[in-house]
Amino acid sequence: MSLRKILVLDGVTAVCRFRDDGMLMEAEGVLSQDLMERLAKFAQWYRRMVSGNTDLLSLFTQMRGWSPSQGWIVQGGAMTVCSSGNMVCLFENAQGSLNEVMQALRDAAHE
Repeated sequence: MSLRKILVLDGVTAVCRFRDDGMLMEAEGVLSQDLMERLAKFAQWYRRMVSGNTDLLSLFTQMRGWSPSQGWIVQGGAMTVCSSGNMVCLFENAQGSLNEVMQALRDAAHE
């Protein structure tokens, strides 16, 4: 799935693909190049943090299925940033469907 197919989803303002080191590979949306690069770095860093936390959750709860993480979501009052694999997206809560966006990110991350 191309980035443009995600960008046309309701409420999506920016989407990017990043490498495992956090470097921006490609981006679409209304953010400047600098902000896209920052979003990619943030997403890579956050993915690493979530991965460590899901490992700890599995250890402490002795419950299976938490790791590896399928993605993460940070939702504010007006905007949400979410990620799956090496894809990250920014969208407006009032306009978008979180389930639709996460599914599109998962599909794109596994292409």
